[in-house]
Amino acid sequence: MTGYRMLFFAALAMLAAHRAAAQDAQVMHWWTSGGESRAVAVFAKEYEKHGGKWIDGASVGPQAEHAAVLNAIAGGNPPAAFQWNIGVAVRQLAEQGLLANLDDLAKAGDWSRHLPPLLVKNITVDGHVIAVPVNLHGANWMFYSTKVFSDLNVAPPKTWDEFLSEADKIKAAGYLPIAMGDNAQQTGWLFYTMLAGVGGKEVYQKVFVDHDAAAAGSENVRHAFETMGRIRQYADAGGANQKWNDTLALVETNKAAFMIAGDWAKGDFSAAGMTPGKEYGCALAPGTQDAYVMTVDVFAFPKVKKPDQVAAQHKLAELMMDPAVQVEFNKFKGSLPARLDADVGSLDECAQIGQKVMAGGDANQLPNFALAFGPDTQGQIEDLLVHYWSTPGMSAAEATKEFSTIITNAAS
Repeated sequence: MTGYRMLFFAALAMLAAHRAAAQDAQVMHWWTSGGESRAVAVFAKEYEKHGGKWIDGASVGPQAEHAAVLNAIAGGNPPAAFQWNIGVAVRQLAEQGLLANLDDLAKAGDWSRHLPPLLVKNITVDGHVIAVPVNLHGANWMFYSTKVFSDLNVAPPKTWDEFLSEADKIKAAGYLPIAMGDNAQQTGWLFYTMLAGVGGKEVYQKVFVDHDAAAAGSENVRHAFETMGRIRQYADAGGANQKWNDTLALVETNKAAFMIAGDWAKGDFSAAGMTPGKEYGCALAPGTQDAYVMTVDVFAFPKVKKPDQVAAQHKLAELMMDPAVQVEFNKFKGSLPARLDADVGSLDECAQIGQKVMAGGDANQLPNFALAFGPDTQGQIEDLLVHYWSTPGMSAAEATKEFSTIITNAAS
C-alpha cells in the first residue's frame, strides 16, 4: 500500500505542477507609468485570484511592445495575451491568421449586446471576434492646474483663441502656458484637438473615416496646422523626446497651466494623490466640448495549440470582460469601461463628462489614428507632426499639402 500511496501522491504532485504551469500567462503591454501600472495590476491580481500566474511583460512605449510581440510570435514563443489599440493594425494581424478567435466566449457572454457597435465592428474580422476591449479612452482632454488659473484669475480656455489671448499673461507670471513633449504621442494628441476643434468634426470625419484627400488639403486643415504652430512658442523648449508622464508632471507641480492628453493621465494624478476638481481640473480640449476622440485598448490572443494555453487565454479573456473588473481597472486607468452595462457611478467627475459626450452618439465619436489608418500611414502622419512641431520655419500650407498627400496615398 505504501508503494501505491507514494505513486498516487507523486501523480497528484505531477498533476498539480502541470495545472500550475498551465495557468502561467505572459501578458505583454506598454503600461509602465504610475496610474497605468496600478491599472494593469487589477488584471494581474484578478487572474492570480482565480488560480493563474501572471507573468508581466511590460515594455516602455507602444513601438517597443509591438516589436516584442511580433518577435515573440515569429519566434514560436507567443505570449498568452498582448495589449494593443484596436484598429487597422490588430485587424491585419487577424487577417494574417495570427490571432485566436474568441467566438465561443463572445457568444456565451453576449458581448455584442454589451459593447458599443463601433467596438463590435472593430473587434470582428471575417465574422470572428479577435480581441477583448477593456476601456474607452478620450484622447482630447485638457488637464489643468487649478492653482495656476486661480492665481491668475483666468478661466481655462474653451477655444484656442481664448488661450492665445491669455498665454502671454500666463507666461509673464512665470508659468509655462502649455506643457508639451516633442514626440509622436503628444503632437498626435494635440493634432486631434486641432483638427476636431479648429477644423471641425465634419472635416475630421471626412479625413479619418472617408480618407478624403480634398478634405485633408482644405482650408480647415490648414487653419488647424496654423493654430498648432501659433501655440508652439508657449510650450516647453526643452520637451524633446519627453515622456508624456514627465510632461504631465509639469501640471502636477503647478509649473505649467495645462496639457493636452488622453484621460489615462488621470491615473497618474490619482497615483500622486490628486483629485479632479481640487488639485487639478479636467475639461475636453478647446473647441472639442462635443467630441470624443476614441482610443480603445484591447487584449488579443495569439493562436496556440496546447489545451492548457487555450484555457489560460480564456480565463484571461473572461475576467477582462467582467464589468466589475473593468470598472476597477478604469478607476486607475482613467478611462471608461468598454462595457455599456458597467456601473460607472463610482468613477470620477471627468468620466461623467466623457460619458455624457459619448452618449451623444456617432457624431460625437471620432476615431483616433489606430482606428482610422494602418501602421505605415499612422507613422507618416506622426513623423509629419513631429517635424512640423519642431520646425518653426515650416508653414501651415506646407504641412497641409504633405498631410493631404499622405491621406491620398492611404486611400489609393
